[in-house]
Amino acid sequence: LFANDNRASDQKSSFNGSTAGNGEVTSLQNAVHSQSQMLSEMNVVPIDAGSTNINERKEIINNSCFYLSLAASYLSGVGAFAIDPTVIYSKRSHTNDDSNQTIEMDIATLPKREKQLTMKLALQLKRAIEAAVMLVHPDWASSGMVGEEVQAFSDFLVYALDSDSVLGHWSIAVFDEASGFVDVYRGRHYGKIYPPTKVMTRHGRGRKEQLQYRDCDVETKRANTLTLRYIPGHYQPLLPELTKMSNERRKARKAGKMYDRATLDEILHLLKKWNVLHVVTDGRA
Repeated sequence: LFANDNRASDQKSSFNGSTAGNGEVTSLQNAVHSQSQMLSEMNVVPIDAGSTNINERKEIINNSCFYLSLAASYLSGVGAFAIDPTVIYSKRSHTNDDSNQTIEMDIATLPKREKQLTMKLALQLKRAIEAAVMLVHPDWASSGMVGEEVQAFSDFLVYALDSDSVLGHWSIAVFDEASGFVDVYRGRHYGKIYPPTKVMTRHGRGRKEQLQYRDCDVETKRANTLTLRYIPGHYQPLLPELTKMSNERRKARKAGKMYDRATLDEILHLLKKWNVLHVVTDGRA
């Protein structure tokens, strides 16, 4: 599923420097505010997936928040969570409405079963992504850039974007809360069905097996679009408030809110709409 066949170390990026989508210079305060407005329209909230995991030898490994966040965002998108981790925010909001008091909300955490699923997938992601990094930078293990308890960063995704594995079918948006900046990573096969179909084609006098990629539906695109939050030294998954969105959808659509998990195209549209500073790294390059 996550087997790596990384072919290139450099990916194409588009970045507009210190300007937003409309070309205007943006201050730090405006950048943070614009990002906050965008996330509000997306109807996503942070969940803390933790920072520790357990490896194959049953040892505790620290600094795993990046992989735990990726795993939680993906599992939420494919409907693997029996309990919506964001429902606690809706309950607190209703309590707040009834009391007419302002309540400082703590970041919600994953329920027990959901946390176990997340930890298992996170370890697989760690192995696959770090293997992709090591193919290009084999010296990083000895230099301490990659290791069992070394903090990973979203830049590691660059090395897995062009994979034929499921990682190459993902797009990930990482929202840096402190700067208001957003890093967007697009997999080479985002928008295509996984796994690809194997077909036989003529090759000279013989026949050769090739992989054929067909377009996927919009719901698969939504599931394969992951969103993360970065605060200094820590990653958290940004998950859609599914219970809240479902309730509001049944009642009436509220202006300026999304009622589905965002696709990459929708995220790119909102980045421009709210003039959010961002860079796109494209695995198709």
